[in-house]
Amino acid sequence: MESLVAPVTAAAVSALAAGVSYLVYRRFAHQPSWPKGKQNCAYAQKVVPKKKKIQLALNSLEDFTPSGESVPVHDVAAFFTNRGNEFSTYGVDWEQEAVVLIRPVDGTDMKKHPFFREAQRRNAAEVLVIPFSQLQAAVDSIADKIAHVQEVFVYMTARCGSTLLLRAVEATSVAQSCNEPEVLDTICLEISRSRRKGENPSSHHTGQAPAVLLNDATAVELLKNVVSLLSYNLVTSDPRHRSVIFYKLQSGPLLAADAMYRAFPTAKTVFLYRNGVEFYESWTRLWCRNQAVYRAFRSLVRFGLWRWVPEVPHDFRIVGDDPKFSTVRYHGSYYHYVVARWLSGMQRAVEVRRKYPEHFFHAVVNYTALARDKQETLHLLMKKLEIEWNPEDMKEERKRLKKAFAEDSQSGTFLSHRSSAPGEKWAPCTSPSWIGEWEREYISHVCRESGNDIPGPDFILPDSIV
Repeated sequence: MESLVAPVTAAAVSALAAGVSYLVYRRFAHQPSWPKGKQNCAYAQKVVPKKKKIQLALNSLEDFTPSGESVPVHDVAAFFTNRGNEFSTYGVDWEQEAVVLIRPVDGTDMKKHPFFREAQRRNAAEVLVIPFSQLQAAVDSIADKIAHVQEVFVYMTARCGSTLLLRAVEATSVAQSCNEPEVLDTICLEISRSRRKGENPSSHHTGQAPAVLLNDATAVELLKNVVSLLSYNLVTSDPRHRSVIFYKLQSGPLLAADAMYRAFPTAKTVFLYRNGVEFYESWTRLWCRNQAVYRAFRSLVRFGLWRWVPEVPHDFRIVGDDPKFSTVRYHGSYYHYVVARWLSGMQRAVEVRRKYPEHFFHAVVNYTALARDKQETLHLLMKKLEIEWNPEDMKEERKRLKKAFAEDSQSGTFLSHRSSAPGEKWAPCTSPSWIGEWEREYISHVCRESGNDIPGPDFILPDSIV
């Protein structure tokens, strides 16, 4: 009898293994996939968003699973004339050499989520993929409908109140906001990476730069076109018909500020920033969540074991890998990348103001101004941007502003210190500081090593609203 058990058991194990292998094969080998080569024809595709609790990578088609068959769009201009207002610019697919736009599920309020890029990703029902070569035709078909739009680009260091500012702008009757449309960061980070590779061919950045970015004229045209299509969606979907649009950007566009300047010479610009030590503490509390965890990370870094610490987001690494930071202590560590993120933004702000004083910046806001008096800061900002605004006689607008100022602007997202529940009230942090003299000295050290524009974490840019 025992002689029969072994063959039966072996057969059962083999059958189970075969079954598992088949399921794995079915799960991964037969998943719908996106085209991997250059596209000559635009197409529309129904999609299902992939479930992700936290999105750190830049937006891409890989955020969605295709559903059904794609539909070729042979006449992009005609399509955009009929349905273009349904789609907002989402990202870029460099392999397909195309821009990706999304149409949300019907009835979705895209301004409900604090971050526009997240609202797009979570609510997409259909994507429209337009090759670079056909973008201009789409823009030309709607050019007269966006000719009156005034763009305001909000650059920032992060952790500086920029999301709150955009929520307040959205509450006004004179301007609307689009908080972090990631397509601009995708393009500008690639421009910055391509330029750095050109300056230093032996750098660790690999891969061929996208052809559209090898020529400054085509790169500028790409920036103009993606914003034109996004502005069309925002203007036509706004129930208050506001044509002044505040676009809050992440770190990438400031790195490619000259391209942004040429693409949008009539745009207004704003820069928001925060004290370097406060920035570092705010980011550290967000990333570590617990002081004991931070202390453990700090010990690992100081003992030279920083490779055990989780990596910071991709855009932090891009700015931190700039050769000007090559001599700083703990190069490659969490400390280095977070401080470099703040300092790079501050240095770049000084540089572009020096080079393009008529364009950068029409207003500069320090976080302390927002913390002290939110409404007065908004008034001063609008005045500097020459946007006429007086909410005193508008009851509904005052109610919207009161609500925007009272809420935690990032509640419901992992970027909030306090809660993942939407609609939570804002409250100041009252716990003791995690940051001491060691961190302050380190920030000052990075400032000294990487240039003379920013002498330390307490630097105040001239003409700031403080």
